Amino acid sequence: MRILLDVMGGDHHPEELVKGGIAIGKHRKIDIVFAGDPQLIDSALKKYGQTAGHSFHILPCSEVIQMDDSPVRAVREKGDSSIIRGLQELSAGNVDAFVSPGNTGAVVAGSLFTLGRIKGIPRPGIMTALPTLSGQDTFLIDVGATSDCHAEHLVHFAQMGITYAREVVGIAAPTVGLLNIGGEQGKGNRLITRAYELLKATDLRFIGNVEAHQIINDRPADVVVADGFVGNICLKTIEGSVSAVTGILKKSIRESVVTQLGALLMKRAFGDLRSAVSYQKRGGAPLLGVNGIVVIAHGRSDAEAIGSAVDVARREVEANLADKLARLVPQADHHGS
Repeated sequence: MRILLDVMGGDHHPEELVKGGIAIGKHRKIDIVFAGDPQLIDSALKKYGQTAGHSFHILPCSEVIQMDDSPVRAVREKGDSSIIRGLQELSAGNVDAFVSPGNTGAVVAGSLFTLGRIKGIPRPGIMTALPTLSGQDTFLIDVGATSDCHAEHLVHFAQMGITYAREVVGIAAPTVGLLNIGGEQGKGNRLITRAYELLKATDLRFIGNVEAHQIINDRPADVVVADGFVGNICLKTIEGSVSAVTGILKKSIRESVVTQLGALLMKRAFGDLRSAVSYQKRGGAPLLGVNGIVVIAHGRSDAEAIGSAVDVARREVEANLADKLARLVPQADHHGS
């Protein structure tokens, strides 16, 4: 198995991402192709006792798509960037998957331009894993690939999310819910009420509407679907809330000796909390609906997080997810485009 890792995107220096790629490559015994500045990559490989060759390879790229670049313009004008070159390698069959912590919009636009959509799936969706009180993740799709959706697109997201949950995660009979402002049927705008009707008419295990607070508290469904605009707001709100609660807790602990002593006694519990909400351990977010395995890592990904993202890609490849998503075509066509 050969996975291509874009090391020029995100907040960290390429050296940190190369470090993560080396670690996961050695642990999982997979080949890693590092896309980016060849001198920086070669220097990082040598720092960690590796050389380009048998297991680790370099795809030289002379351009970088910045996080604030216009996605469509960058895809058109930066053809020698690590994102575009990496996706071209995937399209050509030279690698099995592509992982990037870079500009999300550019990864989505580049994937659509280079790989194309799965036939019968008119819009892609980004899916992310969210921690829950049950200890088992819930998967939210879409969190930013397609902001303006038709109701039929939400059905496609549900089909793809359920396929991922079953084939990659191993959930035998995944359930799906629809993110909404209330639990009762008939709640929501025209998009949501129509999507509810369509989902209810499928043979999917549709459990109905899901409110945002239920996702991480009650975990009513394995997969929750939303349009990319609402889904992204939901994701960012959850991330911000977790960060705020953690910050408040740290501030409170520092205020007195008593709370500091109490914190020492609860060190293990705090460690469990940190592990449960850590994006480093959740891996990357699969881009579903394009012809190839593409995983978008968090922009703040360090070595551990990038290794987790590569491992998500590995699991997708091993599950033959791309082919299994392509088999959704008859169902997808039935619900239109």
